[in-house]
Amino acid sequence: FGSSSYQKLQVDVQSVSSWVMADCPGGMARPRNTPQLGLLLCLVLVGLWLHPSPFLFVGELTCLQRRCATTLHGQCEEAPSWRVLEERLPSATCLEPRVIDSALQPKRPKLNGLTLFRERNGWCPYSERVWLAFEAKSLVYETVLIDNMGSRPTWFNGQTPQVRWEDGSTQGESNDIIRKLDTKYPDTPKLWYSEEVTSLVDDFKRIFPKGTRPSSRAAFLFKGWGATPVPRAEFEATLDGVNDLLGQYDDGPFFHGERFSAADCVWAPFLERYSYQLPCLHAGLQPRDSSRWPRLGAWYEAMMQLVPAYGARVQGDDVSWRRVLQQAGFGNAGIAPQLVSEGDSAPPHLAGSGDGDWASFAESRPYVARTACEEAAARIVRNRAAIAADAVKQGALQQGMVDNALRHVAELLLQDHGDVGAKCTDPAGAAAAAAAAYLDE
Repeated sequence: FGSSSYQKLQVDVQSVSSWVMADCPGGMARPRNTPQLGLLLCLVLVGLWLHPSPFLFVGELTCLQRRCATTLHGQCEEAPSWRVLEERLPSATCLEPRVIDSALQPKRPKLNGLTLFRERNGWCPYSERVWLAFEAKSLVYETVLIDNMGSRPTWFNGQTPQVRWEDGSTQGESNDIIRKLDTKYPDTPKLWYSEEVTSLVDDFKRIFPKGTRPSSRAAFLFKGWGATPVPRAEFEATLDGVNDLLGQYDDGPFFHGERFSAADCVWAPFLERYSYQLPCLHAGLQPRDSSRWPRLGAWYEAMMQLVPAYGARVQGDDVSWRRVLQQAGFGNAGIAPQLVSEGDSAPPHLAGSGDGDWASFAESRPYVARTACEEAAARIVRNRAAIAADAVKQGALQQGMVDNALRHVAELLLQDHGDVGAKCTDPAGAAAAAAAAYLDE
């Protein structure tokens, strides 16, 4: 879904334990502080081969794990049937835009109309730029997910993102794609509408730390070829620069004032990663701290609440971005850094917390549920066969238990919104807890 953002840990039906984080149909792995969005990312990733989003939110799974293990006791009937769950979740049966996972479907697909090629795991910030622009314009398009780290299809050339236009021509480079969208689709909200926007985009190179590597998983965090992060003072200077830039047009919270623009699309993936990864590298360094950086805090809040395509689809979540930071790779020169403990890096509330405006996002998209929890439940319902098969293959659940366990997890997600009240026998509760743990992995 965003989305998110795991935004950004990709789970496929063959190996749910292989991470790729957010946004959903039209959207990934995302790092969020809210429990509901946490589960959303994990589930979206699991069913990504049928779904355009490479991220799901992980915190809800942990919550469900505890609830299944501690509160689902006593006598009960079986969880609602899949048919009943589908009736409660009409979005789960609606046709959604086609998403092709090239790692699972390696043959060259027959493409129809506008197509976005983006990185499969939800890690690539440049793919996220274009993805956000597509969703902000409410474009109808197909998605092809490309695994830049593994089984890349032989028929695909170049980098992600790329776009295949309706006439069959292709184009790369994220900023060029976003700029061309206004020309190609003049009836959609314009994003790159003035030279002022161009200047705000160009300021990105001026403000972000010099000499750092633009890695997908650890973008602009490490210098040279070492695993030592940029000094705290330099990160603080970068955040000061962003905060000042956001004051250049002070009639609204976005980079160009009251109007969401291409500048926000360009900056968002990197400020998102900073907001979750800087606290992991330097204790107490919180880009979302409105008392220190008020304009930046207002921007995070506006992106979450005023840009449904971001808050309910594209962005990643805190759990995802912390996990990918622990992986060795290009960004950290192959050496995973020592991270600040989770308790010190995750304060209770910061600017931009919450679920985003799901109602607005779903209004014109019948295949999207009304809330983050309902969307997570719908992911389970829609992709239940693939999820169940992989859970059994991985040894997480026995064949005779997995179906009922997944239905219990979906039911619990709905219960958080007052739709379901369930009490289960100890075996049923344990199986549901195991299903939640499996999805959290």
